[in-house]
Amino acid sequence: MKKLIIAAALAMIALPSYASSLPDAEIAQKFSVSTGPSLAVDFKVSPRASLGASVGSPLYRGFFASGLYDVRFLYKFVNEGKFAVSGLIGAAGNPGFNNGYGYPIGVEAGVAMSFKFTPEFTGRLNLVGSVPFAGSANYDFFRFVAPSSGIEIGYRFNRTFELTLGGNGQGDVLGLNVHF
Repeated sequence: MKKLIIAAALAMIALPSYASSLPDAEIAQKFSVSTGPSLAVDFKVSPRASLGASVGSPLYRGFFASGLYDVRFLYKFVNEGKFAVSGLIGAAGNPGFNNGYGYPIGVEAGVAMSFKFTPEFTGRLNLVGSVPFAGSANYDFFRFVAPSSGIEIGYRFNRTFELTLGGNGQGDVLGLNVHF
C-alpha cells in the first residue's frame, strides 16, 4: 500500500495533468480533487447530459478568504470522433466571506470543448462567463472567469484515474479525476 501511495504521488508530479474541477465536454461521470483547493463531482444523467457541482477556495485570493462554487448542467451538442462540444448553464457564486467583493449567487453559461489527441491525452477549453443577480453588493457585473471556465490538458493513465494540468476559475493547477 505504501508503494502505491508513493507511486501515485510521484505520478502526480511527473506525468502531464490538468485542472480537474473543470467540467468535461465529453460528459464524464467523475469525482475530482485539485490544488485550488477545490472538489467537484459530475453525474451522467444521459449519454448526452450531465449534472455537476464544484466548490473551492482559491489560494491566490487568500486561503478561506473567498469561496467559489457552481452547480451546472451540460448538454453535448457535437460529438465528432475526437472533438466534443457541450453547452453549459448553471448557478455560480462567490460569497466573499472576508473580502467584500463577492456575490452570493449568479448565472453562469458558456461552451465546453474537448479534443482527444490520443486515447490518453485530452485537451479541454471551457469559455464560461457569469453574471451575478441584481442586489449583489460590490461585484463586477460580468465575470469571464466563472468557476467552470478554463483550459487544461489531461493524461488518463487507466480507465479510472486522470491527472491534470491547467488553469480554471477555481484557481486549480494540478488535479486528479476519479472516473466511476
